Amino acid sequence: MQDFGLEITPRPDLPAIVARWQREITESELQHGYLGILAAGDVLGCWRWLLDLRRREELATPALTAWVNAEFFPRLLHRYPAPVRIAFLISPLRAATEQSASSAAAISAAAHPEQGYQTALFTDEATAYHWLAQ
Repeated sequence: MQDFGLEITPRPDLPAIVARWQREITESELQHGYLGILAAGDVLGCWRWLLDLRRREELATPALTAWVNAEFFPRLLHRYPAPVRIAFLISPLRAATEQSASSAAAISAAAHPEQGYQTALFTDEATAYHWLAQ
């Protein structure tokens, strides 16, 4: 599935959903992409997601952060048999230069399994898959 600059691929062998942004996107496209990932998770019964952010620039605004925290994450609580595990995959260069300002880094630092999700930030895809499988 590809929409809003996003390609969503089920990986039943992991099991996980891999979502890769293919281009620069707008805030609206990011929101629609997150909802698309959630819909794929519902269809597949899959609560392990790898979000590959390596092909797009950082997209962080107070409004988007508020939407993620107030609108998106609350939808995850009790949705699946286990908390959603979200692995954010970023490039090593981005991790070294933007981690303090990165929305993915901020979200990863504030994981809340009691609220229905856990997050982590990775620069290596294999390590991200290993974490998702736990």
